[in-house]
Amino acid sequence: MGDARLLQPAAPVTAFGTDELCALLADLRDTMTAYSGAGLAAPQIGVPLQVVIFGGAPSPRYPEAGEVPYTELVNPVLTPLSEAIEEDW
Repeated sequence: MGDARLLQPAAPVTAFGTDELCALLADLRDTMTAYSGAGLAAPQIGVPLQVVIFGGAPSPRYPEAGEVPYTELVNPVLTPLSEAIEEDW
């Protein structure tokens, strides 16, 4: 939080199946695991690409969390379910 890079739009991934994309996904997975995280986006580790991962089992950080399948998203598109805007976390 507070890093200006996190406020910038991330670029879409244009090349799939590359060693670089596989390495990025592995780095995200390793970083998320090392910090007992539940999800991580590429910009959070200084890579301005539209890549996010999430999932896992309950952990020390999230002991009440249920099992979520490990998921990798590249160039995700979010579709709002309503016009409502949440001003909090």
